[in-house]
Amino acid sequence: MTAKRDKAYELMKTYCADNYNRFARELGVDPSHLHRFLTTGVGGGKKLVGAIMKFCLQKNLNFEDYIEF
Repeated sequence: MTAKRDKAYELMKTYCADNYNRFARELGVDPSHLHRFLTTGVGGGKKLVGAIMKFCLQKNLNFEDYIEF
């Protein structure tokens, strides 16, 4: 499983005003890890997938739209 980079960026734009630090705090991940993933695609593993799943559940979103199985 990996996170969909373009969809994760949409989440950040929509819920965190396009702010990497704020979105990283919401997800509970390191801002540099999030930035690296969103800009290069590196690091979309289980920690980020779990954080996005949790974030989606809190916001009543379907996490399957944001994760590749």
